[in-house]
Amino acid sequence: MSPSDRPLIVIIGGGASGTLLAWNLRRMHVQARIIVIDPAERPAVGLAYSTLSPCHFLNVPADGMSADPDNPEHFLRWLRAHHDPDVTPGQFMPRAVFGQYLSSLWAEARPEWRPTSVLSCQRVAGRLELALGDGERLQADQVVLATGNFGPAPVAKVDPDLVLRRQYHPSGWDNGFYDRIAPDAAVVLIGTGLTSLDVLMRLRENGHRGRVVALSRHGWCPERHAPSAPAKTDIIPAGTPATARAYFRAFRNSLSEGSGWRSAVDALRPRINPLWQALDLAEKQRFRRHLQRRWDIVRHRVAPDVADFMRAELENGTLDRRRGQVTHLALEAGEVLIRARDRTGLFTLSADHVVNCTGPSRAYRQMADTLPHELLEARMVRETALGGLHCREDGALTDAAGRCSGDLFALGPMRWGTLFETTAIPEIRRQATDLAALLTERCGRNVQEASWETMLPG
Repeated sequence: MSPSDRPLIVIIGGGASGTLLAWNLRRMHVQARIIVIDPAERPAVGLAYSTLSPCHFLNVPADGMSADPDNPEHFLRWLRAHHDPDVTPGQFMPRAVFGQYLSSLWAEARPEWRPTSVLSCQRVAGRLELALGDGERLQADQVVLATGNFGPAPVAKVDPDLVLRRQYHPSGWDNGFYDRIAPDAAVVLIGTGLTSLDVLMRLRENGHRGRVVALSRHGWCPERHAPSAPAKTDIIPAGTPATARAYFRAFRNSLSEGSGWRSAVDALRPRINPLWQALDLAEKQRFRRHLQRRWDIVRHRVAPDVADFMRAELENGTLDRRRGQVTHLALEAGEVLIRARDRTGLFTLSADHVVNCTGPSRAYRQMADTLPHELLEARMVRETALGGLHCREDGALTDAAGRCSGDLFALGPMRWGTLFETTAIPEIRRQATDLAALLTERCGRNVQEASWETMLPG
């Protein structure tokens, strides 16, 4: 069968999610043509792993970052062969090194690479037709949305002049603003989580020595990784009522019985999605309101070196952590005036630069000029009540009427809302493996049917 006769799988997104899927499809010997579409300058690394900063570390030790969920030492072996023969399983590697690992998987996968964007997707004659930014149109049999995280939502009302003067930076993931910040400039980071730490470390690496204020609603900073013994009890026992309050009480009980909080969190990790899906919508919303941020703090821990850096900045007074919710950013006398509110009332801060370091937005309907927005407008997909896209267990997306055609899939962060944990490598690699197996089986069946049809008499 010629390549043009094979089924076409299009993966939209060439970062970690798309690379892991393409790699799994190749090693499963899928009988299909694979095209990956992404406007990025280079494939495989995406936003998360394109950093060249040696101070940006993974938040998971090396033995937890294998691309193969059934071969936990795959990344370790690659590290020892290509980076450092003495790497230990519990070592935290620079994110740039993991980017090199992803690039090696990309080289093995050998998909076709289209460095452009997808403008629209619609069904035409039983296939999915993609209109690309370079003017081409593709007719695909299976399409997978693997675009990863989008940038943060706007934090407040922002004076447009701040953007024009490049004093307000809408995303901490943008590498282009660091050279515009003078060494002694006053900087406010909106957010006190992982992104704010990345930005602070990059600023210091670039020679910034000014005082930095990190501002968030709770003022909570990430916790550090530390050795912990496996939990000896079932953290949330079978039969626990499916409510946010009952889950929280069971978690607290396990701590009172001797489980360390790190052990308890790690024990819950493999079970967290089934527990989440057992909650009804009201309980999910209750969890989001009252427990989501607490979970994020204890779940997304940082490498010891990063935690030490943060502690030193706080103790030296070069980093000031504040509580407050930003309400307005204005330009006044050449400075950024930050108006915020805490429990005691309104207060103001001033700075030369403000960087939005809040988490990724998944309110796709509010993101004009993106493919998820176009798909929602075309009613080809639907959002969950909590954001993200609604999909079945295998990642197949459902349309506005609740129907599932089984040819359009989500992978990774786009499943957020349907799933609770879907943004980290341990979850994405399992999704990528399972989805690759499904598509490989489906494409193999289609090829067999096509071959049989060619044998039939005219």
